Amino acid sequence: MAVRRAAVGWAAALVVSGGLLALPLVALAATSSVNIQNSAFAPATMTVRVGDTVTWTNRDAFSHTSTSDTGAWDTGVIRAGAASSFTFTAAGTFAYHCAIHSFMHGTIVVQALTTPQPTAPPTAPPTAVRTSPPTIAPTPTTAATEAPTAQATTAAPSATAAPASAPAETPSASSSALAAQPTPGPTAGGGVAPLLIGAALLAVVALGAIAFFLARRS
Repeated sequence: MAVRRAAVGWAAALVVSGGLLALPLVALAATSSVNIQNSAFAPATMTVRVGDTVTWTNRDAFSHTSTSDTGAWDTGVIRAGAASSFTFTAAGTFAYHCAIHSFMHGTIVVQALTTPQPTAPPTAPPTAVRTSPPTIAPTPTTAATEAPTAQATTAAPSATAAPASAPAETPSASSSALAAQPTPGPTAGGGVAPLLIGAALLAVVALGAIAFFLARRS
């Protein structure tokens, strides 16, 4: 009895884990429809992703098929009002036709699933440096010189004023401002699949522990 309960517990754990692991595949898969009407495939070209399913629905009053040109699939005879599906598991471009009416042609384009690339952090702009304006030296000022004055009887020495030169102050100011801007680091991202895998493993461990506890008590 104890062995049976333990086996049931482990089986339940495996079922729950498998369901959690299959959730990402179910969320990513999609179904696209192609109508067969007026002896033509509509749309004639369908674009899907790997894992998607294409369903052909016959809306004519007579039978058709959806048959790959390379033998990748063949729905067989699709009667009036019936439908048939095929799931694409590989990327590529697949041409197909109707085996009953050879003039009917269509194309299925299957794109591979891509992983989003991480976004590079923005680059900080160059640091602006501010410099002081050039220094202009003042022009020296020279006092006017008095010419000698001639007297009728006596020659007097001429008074010459000494040139006066005003002291020049040379202001020199130089300052630089360094603007430092922080560079944002890369953002960390996470996907849905790791979380689901972790939840599945946790469910297996928990259910196994419950089964073991029930087996010990029996």
